[in-house]
Amino acid sequence: MENSPVPSRLSVPRRYVVFDNGTLYLNDVGTPEEGDYTCYAENQLGKDEMKIRVKVKAGASPPQIQGKDQKSLSVHYGETVTLRCDAGGEPPPVITWISPTNRVIAPALDKYQVLNDGTLVVQKVQRFDAGNYTCLARNKAGHDHKVTALEVLVTPPVISGLRGAAAIRVSAVQDQPKLLDCVAKGTPAPRVMWVLPGNVILPAPYYSKRMAVHLNGTLEIRSAKKTDSGQLTCIARNEGGEVKMVVDLTVKEAVARPQVRGPEADGRSLTVGNAMTLNCSLEGTALSHVTWILPSGTPLSAGARLSKFFHRPDGSLLISNPSMAEVGTYKCLGRYVGGLMERTVTLSPGRKPEISSRYDAPVSVTNGEMLLLHCQTAGDGVVLNRPQRAGRYAVLPNGTLAIQMVSLYDQTALKHLKIQLNVSLTVAHPHWLMLIYVLFITSLISFCTLNDC
Repeated sequence: MENSPVPSRLSVPRRYVVFDNGTLYLNDVGTPEEGDYTCYAENQLGKDEMKIRVKVKAGASPPQIQGKDQKSLSVHYGETVTLRCDAGGEPPPVITWISPTNRVIAPALDKYQVLNDGTLVVQKVQRFDAGNYTCLARNKAGHDHKVTALEVLVTPPVISGLRGAAAIRVSAVQDQPKLLDCVAKGTPAPRVMWVLPGNVILPAPYYSKRMAVHLNGTLEIRSAKKTDSGQLTCIARNEGGEVKMVVDLTVKEAVARPQVRGPEADGRSLTVGNAMTLNCSLEGTALSHVTWILPSGTPLSAGARLSKFFHRPDGSLLISNPSMAEVGTYKCLGRYVGGLMERTVTLSPGRKPEISSRYDAPVSVTNGEMLLLHCQTAGDGVVLNRPQRAGRYAVLPNGTLAIQMVSLYDQTALKHLKIQLNVSLTVAHPHWLMLIYVLFITSLISFCTLNDC
């Protein structure tokens, strides 16, 4: 061509040619030729320069989607899942997602979101979100697609670990509260409702004056009535299915609670060789049976015998010829409709009497006042006196000696008594120590007769 510039010289490398008019010719353009090029012009008057940035564009190529091997994906109900669509091509392809209902998914919705790299995000998947999701990649050179099957995992509901229908029998006491549990589990969380006699439906939660269904599925009857008797059904449902539990409720009349005669816990001293009877006095017409639990944990029903033990028909426990091996706690259990009554009797080893109130110094008293000389004892088998009186002198039931209108004559009498007591104590049996004041009265009367007191 006449107007075509003529190259002045061949540059190095050979793909570059500079024409006489200053034009730079790139013979075989590729990615390595991308970058900044500078043209310099210079003469005697000065110089100038011009910079040009060259960007090499690839030729058009159809899209290609990577990762087509992943054809299915499983996710639990309620979770968020991401579906990738990595596509290459020139020019870069446009990504479009098609839902399982064959509708185009908008790039930004509450449910769906399409990211810049073409990834589809599905928020809080439900069971209806399951199905085939199609990714379409398009440019002017062609198109490609990828199908991913999404599976939403759900767990059918169960009640108290049981699947399918279950039936139980329950009793309640009239005018008393009653709780009926319906623990339902599953994915997603099951919805619970109760169906009462007369086809009355109470969903959870439900609250009224007499009944309530709590969030955990428990039915609360605040005051059971005879009319509540019948079949009550708990139903649990979710996207995985339905399960039922039938409760056959019987409301019984209130039963009086048995009463315990005496204290519910008692303690007694064991005397080796002496037979003992432990009473279990429970009053109540609703008592089904009485059981004694021995210290070893062995139960003994009415009329039963075991070694030294005999459970009498009247409920008492006879221990024949006891030894120290029988020391321990015995439990009497009385069962009735409303529950269990319990009474305990603890047998402990006996101990000898011991006088705790001793006089280590003379006792002072004003003339004419009353004098009390105490003789307090602790121990097992101590015999207390009946009240004894002789004039101004008296022995009280607890062993205390009372002297009314004390005078100087009593000091002489007590000195005389000291000799009598010393002699008596050397021969007295320990269990008779409380009777020693009887000797005092006798000695005192004799002394007063001789000395006119």
